[in-house]
Amino acid sequence: MDRRLLEKDIIVFDIGNVLVRFDPHQIVKGYFPPEREVELYNAVFASGLWPIIDTGLMTNGDLALMMCRAAHTDRPEDYLAICDLLDTFYEHECPLNASKWLPELKKMGKKLYYLSNYASPALERTMRRFPFFQLMDGGVVSGREHVCKPAPRIFRILCERYGFEPADALFIDDTLINVEAARAEGFSVWHYTDGSAEDVPD
Repeated sequence: MDRRLLEKDIIVFDIGNVLVRFDPHQIVKGYFPPEREVELYNAVFASGLWPIIDTGLMTNGDLALMMCRAAHTDRPEDYLAICDLLDTFYEHECPLNASKWLPELKKMGKKLYYLSNYASPALERTMRRFPFFQLMDGGVVSGREHVCKPAPRIFRILCERYGFEPADALFIDDTLINVEAARAEGFSVWHYTDGSAEDVPD
């Protein structure tokens, strides 16, 4: 186990590409026909619109309309395919090796939290799919709070809600801007770059 996990009694995990795989290139397979895949992929993941789903401020239907406009399409089948992806993308996630740390950390008496940019309904379903979330002592998700990392406020919400100081916690995230924001708030940090390639074996 990495020594950084032993230095703090409170560990805060990002979810996507730390605990579970989030790979847009894999997610789109099966949603879009091959001849439309590149165009619709770009509308969903490369147009700058995807982060809106994490805010919890817009319905998936309205967001799908915006993505269709970004793709310059008014085809009903494109709209329905994007809606389907937004509603069910979490079903294509799989656990990563970092999730295997949780039982041992829990036995060591560590407090475990998540802090993630994630749509709230999707997270609730993801948590039901993966039993390791039951080991968490709590967490904060952007879709419930309507604020996303790297905004300082979301880090402060986590600390205030669970009654700890940033200096007492290690924050683990795969996105550098989020790591830098956490460091600015006083967390010890780990820019975790290994998760996207490490699925947990069946």
